[in-house]
Amino acid sequence: MPSHRELWSQLNTDEELAHDLVAYRPALGERLVALREAGGYSLKQAAKLAGVRPETLKFYEEAVHRPSMPRLIRLMTLYDADPMEFLAEIASTVRPQSKSEPVFQRQVEALLYFCGVTPEQMADGKHQVHKTGRTPAPITAPLGEVLKGRRDDHPARVQGGLLLRREYEAGASIRALSDKHRLAFGTIRALLVEANTQLRGPGRAHGTA
Repeated sequence: MPSHRELWSQLNTDEELAHDLVAYRPALGERLVALREAGGYSLKQAAKLAGVRPETLKFYEEAVHRPSMPRLIRLMTLYDADPMEFLAEIASTVRPQSKSEPVFQRQVEALLYFCGVTPEQMADGKHQVHKTGRTPAPITAPLGEVLKGRRDDHPARVQGGLLLRREYEAGASIRALSDKHRLAFGTIRALLVEANTQLRGPGRAHGTA
């Protein structure tokens, strides 16, 4: 049976972890506001360009809700910021990170905070992800059918974005992908951006964009 000292130490540790997560979301919101204002965007302008409602972006900035990863990447693309650097910076404001830590470790910790989990919780097995031992089945149907009714943060959306990236980098135009996958031109473009695709400029080879 754990001693009183051990129980008290564990209680303090849990309180510290909870404090980290409580402090994280306001820091995320404040940094989103700073990036938007630095880019010269009004709330309405940024929301329109990022494809979200102004009320939704306001919720993100006021720490009422946390954006999904695809939406965060969309905002970072608009603000010309690196998503991983953005997340690492916020994580370091919540808990200063040692410069001697490997960069990869700092990035992993930054992603954990974004997901609402501390590194200690993962190590202690308090927030385990259910594993099926199977990889997602390859997408064979048009993406318009696969993604119908799916949320923005559904894994199939990420998988679909990577599929589009491969086809786009192989030479397909956005218009051709739109016809093939039965999705709007803007949706195809958004999925490509979320997959960190380097888009071709007008007039380049392989047709339109």
